[in-house]
Parts: sequence; C-alpha cells; structure tokens
Amino acid sequence: MEDRRRVLEMVRSGEIGVEEALALLEALEARPKAKGPFQVLKVRINAYEEGKPVRVNVNLPLALAELLEAFLPQEAKATLAGKGVNLKDLLQVVREGVPEGKLVEIAAEEEGHPVQILVEVA
Repeated sequence: MEDRRRVLEMVRSGEIGVEEALALLEALEARPKAKGPFQVLKVRINAYEEGKPVRVNVNLPLALAELLEAFLPQEAKATLAGKGVNLKDLLQVVREGVPEGKLVEIAAEEEGHPVQILVEVA
C-alpha cells in the first residue's frame, strides 16, 4: 500500500506522468509478495581485515534482520558504503517485506584483496 501511495505522490508532484504511474502500479501488482515470517535473510561475505581472510555466513529470520549490522566486519560495512549501499535503508526495505532473491551482490577489491558480498532473501 505504501508503494502505491508513493507513486500517487510522484504524480501529484509532477515527477512522473499518468502513463508512467500506470506502468509502475502494474509492476507493483505483478511483483511477488513476501511469503511470511519464515523467510531468511542470507548474508555471505568473503573479505580481508588487517590482511587476514574473513568469511561471514549469516542466516537470519527476516524478523531479526536488524541484528545484521552486529555480524558484519568493518571492512564489509565500508565496502557496502563505498558501493552506495546504505545498510539502514536496505534493512528498512527488508522490514517492509521483500520478494525472494538477491538484494545486493558486490564484487570489489579493498587494499589489494578481493571482497565479495551477497545479501539475499530465501
């Protein structure tokens, strides 16, 4: 319901036209809905911190997704921020309910070491 309201606000403010709004509303209707409380937020991180390999594999029920930040190494947080991923915004999306699939997938290099981050809902 909130997404529909945002589309209508965009029409009212003149950001988009009626045709664009109709297309957005149709896309919202067609997207898969979250399946309920048994979905899991999966986070996979392969990185290096202070020259040592760091592997993080976290599976959290969506209801506990706010705890994600406590599990992430600083290097992974910095990589996410550097790639324009705001962790707090991502968690807000998760709280609102998301369909299954990848939310974030990053392959980067920090200080000469590869960094891989995958966040998905399963």
